[in-house]
Amino acid sequence: MTDDEIIHRIREQDAASELPQPAPPEAVAELEAAVGHPMPPLLKRIYLEVADGGFGRWGEALSLTDTTYSFSDSRRLLEEYLGWRGRPNYPLSVVPLLTWGCAIWSLVDYSTPEGRMWGWDPNAACPEHGHALFPEDLTLTERLCGWLDGCSDFPKAPAGPYCSDC
Repeated sequence: MTDDEIIHRIREQDAASELPQPAPPEAVAELEAAVGHPMPPLLKRIYLEVADGGFGRWGEALSLTDTTYSFSDSRRLLEEYLGWRGRPNYPLSVVPLLTWGCAIWSLVDYSTPEGRMWGWDPNAACPEHGHALFPEDLTLTERLCGWLDGCSDFPKAPAGPYCSDC
């Protein structure tokens, strides 16, 4: 599926959910400056052309500017990202996108143009040593297409062993 097709499908699928207005370019620039990498092009287009959050799995993508939308009980994306940066072994280019509940998250690697996906699952591995964070074998496009097609598989942590303290 092309980027244009994905954007069209997000608009179609979320038309009834009253998505927020697109994000202002300044909000994207502020996040990119903090991360030190540009937002992957498809994700940037979604935020700037479609909606400031509220898309993706169950419409839960975080907003760049607001936390009053009913689709998220998290902080705005920049604040969430800054909170994640202090975790052990956390790559600074990996940015949270949305939560699955039960403390499980999908994150996007901004250092990759395709937006390599990462998962966080503290239920599957020890978060104290950074093992709860793991790269997935998916790109943002693949993850979005799965969501649009109704395939919402949780991020799956690789099998251990992790460390002697786990």
